[in-house]
Amino acid sequence: MRRLRALVISWDFMIALLSVIITFFLLPEFVNIKFALSFYNVAMTVLSIIFSLFFTAMAIIMSSSDNDFIAFLEKKNTFTELLWSFKVTLFILFLSLILSIILYTGTSYWIETNCNGVWLQNSKLLLILEFCFLYGMSATWFCIMDTVKFSKYRAIFLKNNKENN
Repeated sequence: MRRLRALVISWDFMIALLSVIITFFLLPEFVNIKFALSFYNVAMTVLSIIFSLFFTAMAIIMSSSDNDFIAFLEKKNTFTELLWSFKVTLFILFLSLILSIILYTGTSYWIETNCNGVWLQNSKLLLILEFCFLYGMSATWFCIMDTVKFSKYRAIFLKNNKENN
């Protein structure tokens, strides 16, 4: 429950939520379907790149740690929290990517098969993806900052080891 509360009170969540609230008031109830399709396409492209790079970076960080360094970080529960933030960010990026693929595919299908000339889509679909997209992007940023802290802790650990030997 503590972690869930921390997620909702986090900067990345608040940034995404505030952006969606602002967009909600700026957009009409229905948006042009081609505009929505363009947004879904951009989101899908960006998320596929970020997801693969983030996953690779996470794998490198996890594999570069030795047992002594992990034990050093676990004295203050730092490694567990770092892993948890990476897992949550990876999950939201994956969820956003899947959602963008579904929305892009569904909207493309609608455009190609709709013969009655209805070319509007409820803006709530776009807002849902906007939230997931912005949350994933800002969470990625904060995970990058955590990685910088991870590197700082690594330097402290190596310095302490060198002084002890």
